[in-house]
Parts: sequence; structure tokens; C-alpha cells
Amino acid sequence: MKLRHRFITAASVLALAGGGMSADAQITMTYAVDSPQLAFIWQNTDKFEVLDSAYLTVTYSLHYRSSETDDSLSYEDLMDLQMGRKYNAFFSRNLRETDTKNTESINTHMYFAAGYEWSFIGFDLLLGHEDGILTETNRLPYTTEVIEYDEAIPAITWEYLPEDTLTVMGYLCQAATCTYGGRDWKVYYTDRIPLPYGPWKLGGAPGLILKAMDTENNFVFESVGLTQKSAPIIRYDWDRRKMKKDEWRKFERRVYEQAGVFARSTGTRILIVSDQGNRLLNENDNWSEYHITLER
Repeated sequence: MKLRHRFITAASVLALAGGGMSADAQITMTYAVDSPQLAFIWQNTDKFEVLDSAYLTVTYSLHYRSSETDDSLSYEDLMDLQMGRKYNAFFSRNLRETDTKNTESINTHMYFAAGYEWSFIGFDLLLGHEDGILTETNRLPYTTEVIEYDEAIPAITWEYLPEDTLTVMGYLCQAATCTYGGRDWKVYYTDRIPLPYGPWKLGGAPGLILKAMDTENNFVFESVGLTQKSAPIIRYDWDRRKMKKDEWRKFERRVYEQAGVFARSTGTRILIVSDQGNRLLNENDNWSEYHITLER
């Protein structure tokens, strides 16, 4: 049974009395994978706060490395940039849609409707225009807890290359370069949409950034859709733990360098499924996992 790039979730309801459902029934979650790996799980999308209304949404395809040797950038996600008067939001469209489908299915049928790709991006950003604060929320594998930190919205210094042009989605774009987060970036922006925003934390150019890539061929963002339709900018009511940015970066490295230790620490039942039989993750399953980050 091959589950490469995907894990499936199974919920088993254990009745405490009789064999039928009771008010005291407990739900045990088991996550089945084809090899020991870290993966994100379902987040409930029922409860949220509406912070603003987006007047424009840009959808970017993001291609990035799945391994050191993955020069073709085989991992892919769709990222939405919502722009509002008070806030901007940036998040994985695929991850949010999968969470929403599973929340609806759990509420109605008591089972999950969709699995999660390994390549889903597990962070989202909220940029406050009034206070100049960027809040990054990071999901942890096999747990519903999220880690959050605040920082000032980056003030990026750009070098402009007016002779270097590219047409993206019918918009003539000019190039600019910068160094941010330990990486060198090249972007293409259009002054036909004079908004100083772009994918991830890349902003401050004279127009909307429609394409961005780092110079080492690790990440490529490219606009694939523009929607001028009002949409709510929301913040979900999740179990959030605050950290400082440098604390999160160190913690994140440890999670993936000591992936087996972290997976067991969550207390989650993880079932390894293979042609040779199935077994639960145990203390001998220690591994490190390739995990590339936008900021070094």
C-alpha cells in the first residue's frame, strides 16, 4: 500500500460502556504513513475572527525542493495573498481548503474527507498595516498546537534592473533583487498594479510582485491568479503558543533533525504501513528529515 507524499487519517471511537456510543466515549486518532515521516494534521476551522475584508487576492504557485538533490523543485503548493485595508494575509490555499473539508466532514459524518500532502506549507502570515507588525503562525506535525511569533514588517532594500523584463499573467514586469532572510532573491513586479506587496515577506517594491525566486534555485513563487472580489481575512481560534523568532527557528530545526523523538513526544499513534505488514511507531524509529526554510 503506497502512501507516498500523502498520509491518511483514521478515527476510531472507543466506547467506555457496552459497545455503543456514550457521552463519555473517547476518540483515538491513528495516522497511517508508508514510512516514518512528519506531517501536518487536521485543524478545526469552525471558530475564527474576521479581521478585515480583502479587496484583492493573488494566488501564487510555489515550487520548492523536497531534498538536497531535487533540482526540479518537485514540491508544489498554492499560496494566497489577501490584501485588505487593515491587514494582509498569506497562507496555503490547499492546506486551508483541506482543513475546511475535514472540519465539515467531522461535524457531519465523524470521519475525515481528505488527506494532507507532504508538500503543504505549514505557516501563515498576518501583516498589520496600522501597527507594522507581522505575525507568523507555524503548525507542528501530529499536533493541533501552533507556534506564533511577531516581528516588524521587513523593510527590504531593492536594487532595480529596469532592462530585465518578463511578462507574467499578461502584465509586463521589471526585475529587482534583494538579500533577505539569508538568501538572495530576484523578483518581477508590475507597476500596473502599484501595490508594494508580494509573496511571503517580500514587499516594498514599486508594484505588485508577480514572480520571485531565490538565486540558489530552492524556491519559485509565480502568480497564477488575481481575484478582485471581497473575501474575509480571518484568524482561527487555535491553540497558540508564543515564542520569539529565534526561539522558533531553533525549535523548528530540532523538530526535523530529531523527527522520531518529536513524533513520539506528541503521544500520537502513528501506524507504519508496508507490504511486509503494519506496525506502530516505536522508540527505535529515530530519523532526521530534510526540511528547507525560506529564511536560513
